[in-house]
Amino acid sequence: MQSSSSTTTSPPKPLRHILVLDFEATCDERNAPRPTEIIEFPTLLYDLETNEVQARFHEYVRPTRHPTLTAFCTKLTGIEQATVDKADPFHLVFARFQKWLAENTSLDDPATFAFLTCGDWDFKTMFPLQLATSSEDDPPLASIDTTPYKRWINVKTAYGRYYNTKKAGGMVGLLRNLGLELEGRHHSGIDDCENIARIVKRMRGDGWTPEAADFSYPRKDR
Repeated sequence: MQSSSSTTTSPPKPLRHILVLDFEATCDERNAPRPTEIIEFPTLLYDLETNEVQARFHEYVRPTRHPTLTAFCTKLTGIEQATVDKADPFHLVFARFQKWLAENTSLDDPATFAFLTCGDWDFKTMFPLQLATSSEDDPPLASIDTTPYKRWINVKTAYGRYYNTKKAGGMVGLLRNLGLELEGRHHSGIDDCENIARIVKRMRGDGWTPEAADFSYPRKDR
């Protein structure tokens, strides 16, 4: 597969790590619970020097506004009611994630790492919404430094730019385009992360390097 050349300026510092993330959240086929809440928090630390997954963070999250999952949500994600019932609420899970992040990256220098998602929903919509919801129960959460979460690579954008195509598609489409099979369960957050990491590894093998044009940013009103 041939790549396109680009004159876009690269980020000021070369990235060392990519954090592949894919939230799963409360949902329903038609009338989703409001506010939507994160119920699975998976992240893979992908080392851009070795091109391997270096560490994993994976926890389920107990929703507090609408604690009962819909049948549609369980069927889609595979997450059972008993799983979220015994999980901690978001603010506790997020505190452990922040600790894990500090142990595995240069958290004081966010320019050396970036999150990577398949689409913009995780950080443009879901993360700010979850922070707002959870801050009502844990006020200090409202004052955390969110700098590391204010830019992320959208792998669909990166794929389209690098391979010069407007037909990137979703995760399953990207896998298919790259000659890869879906592994695990689609809409299992951790399985989706593993599949997205395989997409990244294949793109890296083709010579892809993150560039400024691959990044997305929060809504202007956040």
